[in-house]
Amino acid sequence: MSRPHPLLVAAGLFTVVPMPAALDLNRGDARRALAWLPTLGLLLGACAGAVGAGVVLVGGTQLLAAVLSVVVLQLLVGGMHLDGLADTFDGLAAVGSRKAGRDAAGALQVMRQPDIGAMGVVSIGCVLAVQIAALAAASGARSLFVLALLGSLAGRLAVLVASRRGVPSARAGGFGALFAGVTPPAIAWLHVVVGAGGVGALGWWTAGAPAGIGLAAVLLVGIAGSVGWTRHLARVLGGVTGDIFGAMIEVTTAVVLLGGALVLT
Repeated sequence: MSRPHPLLVAAGLFTVVPMPAALDLNRGDARRALAWLPTLGLLLGACAGAVGAGVVLVGGTQLLAAVLSVVVLQLLVGGMHLDGLADTFDGLAAVGSRKAGRDAAGALQVMRQPDIGAMGVVSIGCVLAVQIAALAAASGARSLFVLALLGSLAGRLAVLVASRRGVPSARAGGFGALFAGVTPPAIAWLHVVVGAGGVGALGWWTAGAPAGIGLAAVLLVGIAGSVGWTRHLARVLGGVTGDIFGAMIEVTTAVVLLGGALVLT
């Protein structure tokens, strides 16, 4: 029996869209699926952006379009990355807490709990607020569509870079262990360069050459920031986890959307 295409595997793992079952995945399968994750990000961004742009074109406000774009994106991924975001910030808040202990093991234990703490709630609220505000700042349907593509792509590129070889898994098993350290650095950075070129072209199409250069720079700065954050998390928690990958997607998306909105407005 042939295995599903890596893009379908990535969609099955990182969205709630029904896909062919991919059983008994090995690290080679994980590496190939991650290589298609930026493409999946573009598809998700296109869906969210198309809804938002459609709202603007039929006379809806930018704020309504922004809210619906974010809602569509979260529905497609089942909110799973927001869950990872909340768990990650709860774990970080637990580091140094007298209740959880001052080590990585205590933080990882907090991250495994099914409930959400105060920092988790705050992180979700802040990230969603930034994403909606950035999309609402877009001037017109075309800019909103491009921003949605940019943010969704950036979030998935951040995970691809975070999965590069040399970044350990914080746990021996689980989702993070399957994907941690599987991507050759050259492949990860090639995707980033190609992505920057692509968003630069989109920016030029949207608002001219300066906007193209600005959007490419925003993407590169956002990915550089995600690298620094990955190093910090690996130092504090001992490596990466599936929750950290989710947090990486949401935070990078928010930061890059904010930067992109500043460029296009």
